[in-house]
Amino acid sequence: MIENKLFKVIETLSGPEKRECTQFLRSPYFNRRDDVLQLWTFLLSAKDRFFEPERAFAQLYPGAVFDDKQWRHVQSFLLAQVENFLAQRAYERIPVLADLHLAPIYREKGLHKHLEHLFRRSGERLSRMPRDHDYYHSLYRLEWEKYAAVESQARTRENNLAAVSRALDIYLAGSKLRMACLMESHRAVFNIDLDTTFLPGLLAFLEHNELRTVPVVALYYYCYQALTVGDELDFRAFRRELENQDAGLPDDERRIFLLLAVNFCIKRLNTGEMRYVREAFDLYRLGLETGVLLENGFLSRFAYKNIVALGLRLEEFGWVETFIHQYEPQLEARYRAANRDYNLARLYYSQKNYRRAMPLLAQVDESDLLLNLDSRIMLLKMYYETDEWDALDALISSFKILLLRKKKLIGYHQMHYLTTLRYIQKLVRLNMRDKKALAAFRLELENGQAIIEKEWLLAMAAGV
Repeated sequence: MIENKLFKVIETLSGPEKRECTQFLRSPYFNRRDDVLQLWTFLLSAKDRFFEPERAFAQLYPGAVFDDKQWRHVQSFLLAQVENFLAQRAYERIPVLADLHLAPIYREKGLHKHLEHLFRRSGERLSRMPRDHDYYHSLYRLEWEKYAAVESQARTRENNLAAVSRALDIYLAGSKLRMACLMESHRAVFNIDLDTTFLPGLLAFLEHNELRTVPVVALYYYCYQALTVGDELDFRAFRRELENQDAGLPDDERRIFLLLAVNFCIKRLNTGEMRYVREAFDLYRLGLETGVLLENGFLSRFAYKNIVALGLRLEEFGWVETFIHQYEPQLEARYRAANRDYNLARLYYSQKNYRRAMPLLAQVDESDLLLNLDSRIMLLKMYYETDEWDALDALISSFKILLLRKKKLIGYHQMHYLTTLRYIQKLVRLNMRDKKALAAFRLELENGQAIIEKEWLLAMAAGV
């Protein structure tokens, strides 16, 4: 199939989606062009990924001379219809959306009895929705339609503006705090300034307002406080809200905030609070047990790697080995082999089984560059621990060349790896009997920045 937007979209469709889209395109209400349906049928039956456009054109327009403009035109029509199908499918998955669009139509037509029935039905549909910020947005829209319906009949009747305002307040506060949490998480990785307009005022307001007790607002509020202030009480409140609301949140929301809780733990770990190893590990296990960590059936390779790291720090070797093999199929195919081999090597390295670890690291290629760099660091550690000095020197030299060659691809990571290599070289040259030199080296390490293997270097300098 030729590479373009239309064909890329079609490749992502599941079997049921393709069958439903066929029915969609056969409906004259949605599609009245026979050539669009024929192109769709041709593309579904095409066995080769790449084919000559002339062949498809001849099937659509028998006897006609190939016209590139017409060929592109029919593709554009089909892409638009496939997009309409996907949008319609998404729309139908949230029934209350239809009610919210239908309400003003009934109001304009003066169908008040129909409106009453619609409001009852939409209230029932809304009650089955997860209680996230989107729920309160829909609730606000529904309450507004009720208000508009009353006002259109008699302005002197009591209205529901209090309910409209309440739903809007919850939606706005929750949405702003949710965005603040995501921005804070993003800033922690990329170290950039982000606009937090209105946030200080909102936080000050919530300190003394009962709106903070609304579950969805509380979840986002305590999450943000934990990520910024870093207070233990805020984190405990955040975890409590996350656990209490777990079943009532959409999967995407559960995953996002579970990972934000993990990020809090990792942040505390980086300051030396080792009790958060177990906390982060348990959060990840909860995500695995509930299936929340899987996105479209896949587990992030970064989560895979982090889970292994935490499990090894807790010396849960049996569990880690089972996990590596059990969740390997849930990794994206292009990352699967490299991440399995790398994490198995980490397991064997932790068990001092260098004979099994080293061959696995040699199989990690540059398709995942950062994983390849971490593999080289692990090899250096093993060479040092087994007194393989020639191999260690050769690897350091080739490592530096690779870092210079890949500078544009790895950005600031280059400095971290170069700094680590410099300290490994210092460690190799260090006289272990010179107490002053050892003390100076340890002090320099403890005060150093951007050192990837600081704990290991300190352990080696201490003769552990």
